[in-house]
Amino acid sequence: MLHATLICTDETCAEETEHWAADPAELDLLICDSCGCALIAIAISTVPAPDATVAQLPRRRGSDELRRAA
Repeated sequence: MLHATLICTDETCAEETEHWAADPAELDLLICDSCGCALIAIAISTVPAPDATVAQLPRRRGSDELRRAA
């Protein structure tokens, strides 16, 4: 997941916004809510999705691993 800080390309507007995207190409399609001009990324970082969780899976017992090997 990408987290981008974007700024409006219109110097008189200069609106800053943040956006989450799965694909960098999504960022090229964004427009300013205030004036309708294109937005340009000034910072992009790769981070885990905001709703991602880490789950611990149960460990296999030795007998389960031996059965699979046979």
